Amino acid sequence: MPVASSAAPGADGLKSLLDQLRAVAARPIAEAIALPPACYTDPTFYALERERIFAREWLCLGRSADMAAPGDYLTLDVPSLVSLMAVRQPDGSIKALSRVCRHRGALLGEAGGGHVKRFVCPYHNWVYDLDGTLRGAPTMAKNPAFDRKACTLPAYRCEEWEGFVFVNLDPHAEPLAPRLADIAQRAAHYRLADMKTAFIVEDVWDTNWKVPFENGTETYHHIGVHKQTLEPFFPGLGTVCESGGPGYNLHLVPTAKDYRFSDVSEQPDSSALNPDLGADELAGFLIVGIYPTLAIVFAGAHTVWFTFNPLGSERTHVRVGRISPAAYLQGPDIEARLKEDRTRLEEIIREDRVSCTGVQHGLQTRDAVGGPLSPLELTVAEFGRYLARRLLDD
Repeated sequence: MPVASSAAPGADGLKSLLDQLRAVAARPIAEAIALPPACYTDPTFYALERERIFAREWLCLGRSADMAAPGDYLTLDVPSLVSLMAVRQPDGSIKALSRVCRHRGALLGEAGGGHVKRFVCPYHNWVYDLDGTLRGAPTMAKNPAFDRKACTLPAYRCEEWEGFVFVNLDPHAEPLAPRLADIAQRAAHYRLADMKTAFIVEDVWDTNWKVPFENGTETYHHIGVHKQTLEPFFPGLGTVCESGGPGYNLHLVPTAKDYRFSDVSEQPDSSALNPDLGADELAGFLIVGIYPTLAIVFAGAHTVWFTFNPLGSERTHVRVGRISPAAYLQGPDIEARLKEDRTRLEEIIREDRVSCTGVQHGLQTRDAVGGPLSPLELTVAEFGRYLARRLLDD
């Protein structure tokens, strides 16, 4: 039976909402229902997520290949929590640092990422080395309380997994790689770590971060949202959900009969670009949701990844990357092919944006309920249980 939210603002409302979350997570998986609508709209619930999920979990910034040279960096911003950057060091390692100048709080670097020799604060020209060491602070030597070493940028844990860069604010968090060992083994033939970025699309959606994450890790919605773009080739009702793990969910989507993963007729198909792929891997999508914000769509020789990072309780920064084998990106007429690839992907992203923002508007109404989930939405049910573990265990 659908369950409406009954939370009111404040501590009492949050307790009620967490009780509802506990009840949803405790249901048999075959009788799963969606989260209470207030889980997507209530600012106090989001504040708890910020502290118990985003301050403690492994968050993906992007691809390490996109920061190959010393001084290259990628950024991540979760408002009211952290603004940080992963920076390629002269020795080839990656270090995660705060973007916040230790003087008066100005942000270092450019949002998204870039390249520098050193980080120069745009406010008062304080200068930091790539490892966060303060090198220049005009006139500060005249202040006897100034301690240069105490002004080193805070550093965070950083880990690379299959070519993705992750950071974690919690110094005591368990390492990421063991948690995803099963996924690394399952996806080994896709050569994920060797892929190169073809292009990246970024946008801001007016929706809670969980709405697009759930959308990105289930394909039941193909029948409604992507009727012309995806459904004819990757029919959503053919979805096969598998049981996930504590850090991820996964499912498979078959290709339509006689469909082959190829770009245009005169170009090599996936089996030519990656001979490691077997018949099962060429027979459809493998979609993996890595909690809390990364979704990976394995589609033959190519892969698309999504991150959904919150900018507040009802705004989300969406970053979408298409990665491909180097041989594809070095092929003839690559600019024209990538333009066509990007146009197709942007159309799908637009469809998802309209759908997800519409869902958010519906969740804000008094009529909203957490309705029963389809067996094709096992991934959504598992994600709800993950949230319950993170938010209720303390």
